[in-house]
Amino acid sequence: MEMTAVPPRGKVKATGSVRARKVTDNVATVVLWAMACSIIVMLAAFIVYMIYLGGSALSLSFLFGVPKETTAGGGIGPEIYNSFYILLMTLAFTVPIAVAAGVYLQEYARPGTFRNVVQFSAESLATVPSVVMGLFGLLVFVYLFKWKFTALGGALTLTLLNLPALMRVTQEALSSVPDTLREASMGLGGTKWQTITRVVLPSAIGRMTTGVVLIAGRIFGETAALIFTAGLSVPFNNPYDLNPMRPAETLAVHLWYTHSESIVPDVDRIGNGSALVLLLMVLLFNVSARVLGRQLTKRFTGRYS
Repeated sequence: MEMTAVPPRGKVKATGSVRARKVTDNVATVVLWAMACSIIVMLAAFIVYMIYLGGSALSLSFLFGVPKETTAGGGIGPEIYNSFYILLMTLAFTVPIAVAAGVYLQEYARPGTFRNVVQFSAESLATVPSVVMGLFGLLVFVYLFKWKFTALGGALTLTLLNLPALMRVTQEALSSVPDTLREASMGLGGTKWQTITRVVLPSAIGRMTTGVVLIAGRIFGETAALIFTAGLSVPFNNPYDLNPMRPAETLAVHLWYTHSESIVPDVDRIGNGSALVLLLMVLLFNVSARVLGRQLTKRFTGRYS
């Protein structure tokens, strides 16, 4: 019986093809790291530049004062208030409908024509540009219903705009829950509804919350849809009115209006300050989404997402 000679232990000398693959791998690693770092650098540079432009405008009188039409020194207090007012109304309409639709499609609906039609309709609605949705809101809520420019019309328009995205987020969050949890709950005698409310939803609450907060940031910065529905003004006699049937210029709309049609002498100060506040609020929404989602996932499932 012939024995095969075993090569001596030690480092095996790399062939040319192996060395080429290692060089290619190192180059690709450096390129990918550079691309990832460039995103961080661009974001940091953008934030620093916006702080440089609008940091001097930030003051209590600017953040809480009322805007002025022709004189300098106006503030953005009513615009910030309207932004949060429309945001809360939009979430009040969007979240229950989107979550209920996502739960039905993921947990109850069987593959078939009806489910396909609902998903196709949602995907088609999600591709509609915001300016087109704003024109739809103008035709329906302003002209057809004769509401004129109102905060309610703006909130309903944003609901139509963001409903498909939140429904999709709910589906994705529910689909990430392992089927073993559902089977364990059903095996212990739980009903379908009990399994969804006590097992599936708590397990998916982190990702769902992240989606809601991110969509809230998108709503807060929306402009085109609100120009046609919520209007370009605030009631100066009572700018913090809770009446939903009044005009409600948001911060993003005010930023657009300031740089396009405003005639105030300090237009640059107001525009740069408004842009900085809007940027900081959107960043706050994004950071809150990460932190809140991780904390809720940790609380309900015992692990981080």
